[in-house]
Amino acid sequence: MIFQTAIGDIQGWRNGKLIRATGIPYAKADRYGIPEEVELSPIPFPAVKKSPACPQNLSQKTSTLMKRNIMEGLTFTEHCQYLSISLPLAPPPSTGRPVMVWIHGGSYTSGAGDSPMYDPRLLVEEHDLIVVNINYRLGILGFLGGYGNIPANLGLIDIIAALKWIKKHISSFGGDPENITLFGQSSGGDAIAHLMLADDVTTLFHKVIIQSAPLGIRKDKSAMIQKMISRAETLPKDADIDELLKLQNELVLSMKRFGLKGGMPFGVQYGHYPLPREEDAEKIWRERAKQWSVLIGWTERETSVFVPFSSKLKAVGKIPGLGKVVLEWFIRKTTDRIYRNPAKAFAQNIVTNGGSVYCYNMNWGHKNNNIRASHISDIALLFGSVELLQDSAFGRGKSIEELKRDGEEIRKIWSRFARTGNLEEDRIVPGIVSYYNSSNS
Repeated sequence: MIFQTAIGDIQGWRNGKLIRATGIPYAKADRYGIPEEVELSPIPFPAVKKSPACPQNLSQKTSTLMKRNIMEGLTFTEHCQYLSISLPLAPPPSTGRPVMVWIHGGSYTSGAGDSPMYDPRLLVEEHDLIVVNINYRLGILGFLGGYGNIPANLGLIDIIAALKWIKKHISSFGGDPENITLFGQSSGGDAIAHLMLADDVTTLFHKVIIQSAPLGIRKDKSAMIQKMISRAETLPKDADIDELLKLQNELVLSMKRFGLKGGMPFGVQYGHYPLPREEDAEKIWRERAKQWSVLIGWTERETSVFVPFSSKLKAVGKIPGLGKVVLEWFIRKTTDRIYRNPAKAFAQNIVTNGGSVYCYNMNWGHKNNNIRASHISDIALLFGSVELLQDSAFGRGKSIEELKRDGEEIRKIWSRFARTGNLEEDRIVPGIVSYYNSSNS
């Protein structure tokens, strides 16, 4: 399958009921450089390999929960400005298909668009739309900067470069450039919220789905960032990538002394292009309230995902009598503080100026599963096949029929929003998700 674009022909490949065009370079950049769009070579460009991921210290927690290597089959390079496109085999309608752009999470330090846990096959097959998975620079390479002529927010700038490429070229793949939805989870959702503040983006997307974004720790990070910069300045700009990753890991561990915000020390930096000053963020979100339709939400027990990896939290849960009660209180309070309450405040801020916002609460998981309705469980449900859900910790206790039905339900809601920007005013899907129109609350 050949796709003709303004920068050259691209050769895709058939994958069952889908056509894939994978590992397409949307830009190039030197280390710490600004990304620039590239001409493709050779022509036709063979888009048949997975996009290479940004170098990273791999997250063993997520692989443990998913019961598989979530970076399986991927190569790594700091020149990681690549994207992959998945579309139905059938010809598109004359108006073009809705486009969903996945922005992966991973605390701004790990993850990749073409991770097997983000395979969009079921979304594409079931709902006749296009999904684009993108990569961007992470950690020290993409989300520190602001010192020594190294720009801040390079990872966010990469994402904007990818969106410009998609806007310009997606019609060549049968996509509608006037119907683009961003969706992302955790730091991916956080990135989307901040793209809504950024310069040069207002025509690049039309709807957003913000999943489990840790908006409760976005403020007052300047002192922590300066501590990280003071350490990063000691390494030369051309340091070996292994040295950078070693320092990155040291910073992740040492910044825990800053409390909750130290749980995700790398991230966007206010007051550096393309973002405004921190104190102007709420005002700009209000001013742009009507530009994008928003679906934002959280899982019922976000922080329960961290319990299996904390000896202290596991010990609390085992205290006779009140142990489980105290642990549930902790999960509730931290979920409220980091995810639920800030998402509600974000929604209300946009609604006050006439924006369209739906809020959801995902409560999926078997009642006897200790990490039910946790952080990442929405990812397992949205992308996971029955086989993947069966193997993962999130699907424990669910029958094959339930896993199939529950995944289909979530994909139906997400794709309807991506297609139209509208959902029913209020809806409860027992044991899976509930949502409401924030404008009416």
